[in-house]
Amino acid sequence: MSDINGLPARTKPKLWEPPTPQLIRGAKIFIVGYKADPAALADHLPPGLKPHPNGLVQMNLYQVGPDQTSGFGPFTLTYITIEVDGYDSDLADGAGTIPGRYFAYYWNSSSRVRNYVRDNVGAKAQHGDTRKEYKKGGKLISTLTLDGRDVISVTATVGDKIVATLGGHLNYYSHREVLRPDGGAPVVSELLELPLPFVADVYESKLHDITFDFPEGHPAARLRPLKPLDAPSVLHADTTFTYSMGRTIKNYLAP
Repeated sequence: MSDINGLPARTKPKLWEPPTPQLIRGAKIFIVGYKADPAALADHLPPGLKPHPNGLVQMNLYQVGPDQTSGFGPFTLTYITIEVDGYDSDLADGAGTIPGRYFAYYWNSSSRVRNYVRDNVGAKAQHGDTRKEYKKGGKLISTLTLDGRDVISVTATVGDKIVATLGGHLNYYSHREVLRPDGGAPVVSELLELPLPFVADVYESKLHDITFDFPEGHPAARLRPLKPLDAPSVLHADTTFTYSMGRTIKNYLAP
């Protein structure tokens, strides 16, 4: 079958998949940087990456509406990243640097986004639902639910006035693996880098508590905050950014 120019006609796929890159507009994120067990941080990183000396995890929880994406549709998201050494990115105008972040865990409510992330971002995207509850006095409770169980809860106080605007790039990293159909050795194993531009309108925020309640033996429980809680960075912001495609910086299967 050909079109009017004699070229092969394009057939529409049964399931539409958004192309790369994708844009997120004005997502109200809540991201907190807290200290975790240094041994757990190192154990979660692939070869070639090591934890940043600050020993921080960066955890982000947010929701996105249908009018805030270029092709994803609505979704909710929680991810846990580990700050890594030697891969800093820049704030706008070179005003400062931000350590690179490795995707340790990624939970998303949308199958469309999870498929995109596995194929193009390389993170091991899993199903999860994130909800945000705003209470009186500016109290915000953000919760990740897996299989009907609340496993992460973050409590904070947030304001409603913009106090600053930030821009720049973030460097994210992932370990993409594709296994043989028979379950044997991987046919793809590579370290990806994802440069992510962003602009954020920042609100006042104060963190009160983070709780982890994963089922016994769940590996993500090892990235719980240390006690007493040490969380030197908190960001509550309306943020516009891209879901960039990953670029390979290390092929683990290369001779």
